[in-house]
Amino acid sequence: MSRKKKITIVYDESSLDISSELELAFNGKMDPRVKAALEDTSATAVIEQVEAVAEALVETGHNVSTIITSSDINQLINKLHDEKPDLVFNFCESIEGNSYQEMNVAGLYELLRVRYTGSGPLTLGSCLNKVRTKEILNFHKVNVPSFRVFNSPDEVARKKLNFPVIAKPIHEDASIGITNSSVIYDRDRLQVLLTEMIKKFAQPILVEQYVEGREFNVAIVGNEELVALPVSEIDFSTMPEGYHHIVSYEAKWMPDSVEYKSTVPVCPAKISQRQQQKIQHTAIRAYEAMGCRDYARVDMRVDKSGRVYVLEVNPNPDLSPNGSGFARSANSFGWTYGQLINNIVESAFKRRLD
Repeated sequence: MSRKKKITIVYDESSLDISSELELAFNGKMDPRVKAALEDTSATAVIEQVEAVAEALVETGHNVSTIITSSDINQLINKLHDEKPDLVFNFCESIEGNSYQEMNVAGLYELLRVRYTGSGPLTLGSCLNKVRTKEILNFHKVNVPSFRVFNSPDEVARKKLNFPVIAKPIHEDASIGITNSSVIYDRDRLQVLLTEMIKKFAQPILVEQYVEGREFNVAIVGNEELVALPVSEIDFSTMPEGYHHIVSYEAKWMPDSVEYKSTVPVCPAKISQRQQQKIQHTAIRAYEAMGCRDYARVDMRVDKSGRVYVLEVNPNPDLSPNGSGFARSANSFGWTYGQLINNIVESAFKRRLD
């Protein structure tokens, strides 16, 4: 970039605030001291991410400001009008904790003709819906686990299933609703679980083939020229007997849990060059099929025969400098944190403003 730019970071305080998810996951019965500690951690993570990105941009000479969103959308519109940024670094994942509004905020940038980082409204909305993601990937012949959608536990008797399966709410993020008991081996247990989940989450439940094997993810940066960063693996080798090798809610959010301590990220993954190329190629195909822009992360599992299955595509993933898989992958590739952030910015500026 020949001229230093004015960049505004837009974020919502609840983008990594998991308080509402804690209430849902534990039905309000969680120890208040544990809940408060997790809330504090999540709030700190939001600020850490914003401050780190701002610092990286300032170090390269950009003029940086921040905006916190709220339900008063006019306030966001007015601030963007006053500041007239060359680019918005978009960290807004919800409005007032409602993740369905994430795509609408991106749509607002589109209407205002404001350039911003990351994926557009259609991609954000599609990736938030696990079933829609699988349908799109299926159409593009990207392998996904076979799946069924259940609106009622009574449907269990009528639908063909190959066990084991794993059950997930279709509209939740951050592994909400996924526990060790989510992996099911028979119809009776599935019917019981679906009864509980449909009542609890008030939404359809995705039931998909449980892929026995290794779990990987690939961070991707770019648009016309894509850079697939080194493959990262979730190492389950220390998971005790009786625990499934999955990234459950506890594994993501409960530092004192067995699951959290037994899901160790390893980057670069200890795999052959051929395996790495196969996994990265699958990730790129998924990235392109979902219409991702600038940066995203693709989560996959590889079965014992070596077949790669895409589990999820995550546009605008966490970019925290300490602890995020994306930053870890960039570091393994040889990029500093500042280079990662500025490469994302460069990608956004190179795109045509539709």
